[in-house]
Amino acid sequence: MLTLNYIIKRIFISILLILGIVAITFILTQFTPGDPAVIWAGKPRGPGAAIAIAKAREYLGLNLPIYQRLALHIYRFFVGDWGLSVEFKQPVSYLVVRNFVASLEIVIYSFAIAIPLSMWMGTKASLSRGGLADKCIYFVSVILAGMPRFLVAALIYLALYIVGYGYLGLRVAPMYTTFSGPTGMITIDSLLLGRLDIFIDSFLRLIPTAIALSTYPIGVVARVVRVSLSETLEEEYVREAISLGLPRKVIVNKYARPNIVPVIAQLVGLLFSYMILETMVIENVFSREGLGTLISRAIAASDYPLIIGATVFTAIVLIVVNTLADIVQAITNPRVQL
Repeated sequence: MLTLNYIIKRIFISILLILGIVAITFILTQFTPGDPAVIWAGKPRGPGAAIAIAKAREYLGLNLPIYQRLALHIYRFFVGDWGLSVEFKQPVSYLVVRNFVASLEIVIYSFAIAIPLSMWMGTKASLSRGGLADKCIYFVSVILAGMPRFLVAALIYLALYIVGYGYLGLRVAPMYTTFSGPTGMITIDSLLLGRLDIFIDSFLRLIPTAIALSTYPIGVVARVVRVSLSETLEEEYVREAISLGLPRKVIVNKYARPNIVPVIAQLVGLLFSYMILETMVIENVFSREGLGTLISRAIAASDYPLIIGATVFTAIVLIVVNTLADIVQAITNPRVQL
């Protein structure tokens, strides 16, 4: 019952936060200097400017009372009507979701690299506390966690520049435009559509980006696993298992590791939020599609509907991810209280 109450409260707080963020965007669009309709229309010029501004004024409901405009803004956001991008002439919701999926693909591959490697490093360091392996892993984890991701990405990109690194190779890029996949992730879609050539090319080009992004979680998770597992190995029930002569592998995997799952679950949730933000920077270094490159182009073009839509969507994703991480921690550790 305690866990259920915690989950309900956590979800309720998250909903309030999301509503607050959407309301803040309303304030930004309605009370920025100048005419909100002109800003929303992309500051048009020429013969059609008056018509575009009039349509924006009608869309924003500037003739309505402020509370009705706020309700209309919230309603349109939750039904996916985020306006039309000035730069791309496409719905903002479509552009944001499509590019978020591209960013998510990088994050997924980064976790696929970081979690197994960091778990192995942390376990190895914990089992050899004070030894050479422990000291080496600690040194490597500090370096990986401390190096700026954009610097790591830039160094990797420079090393690959001579081979013409990009989103896709010149040979397969024209072929990729002839089909669209159901997920929006190029590696998965290419497999689902039977295009092994595109999968191999895109996978090889995605891995360097994922490696650059994975350095921070590798360093952080390895250190947390090392500390948490070391403390768990000192627990009485673990000492009892050791005294019974059980193999070390059984003791670590069956008795010690399950006890650190809540800590790792919470940490992974926080790292996911951090990596979503980091990948926006790394995407620009590697010239890959994603939220980072989308927002960069929107800012350069003063595309206010797109900037607001991408920013709010990113904030909502971070809230949802942190909420899910807290819920997982509450389920795995009933002692968690709000």
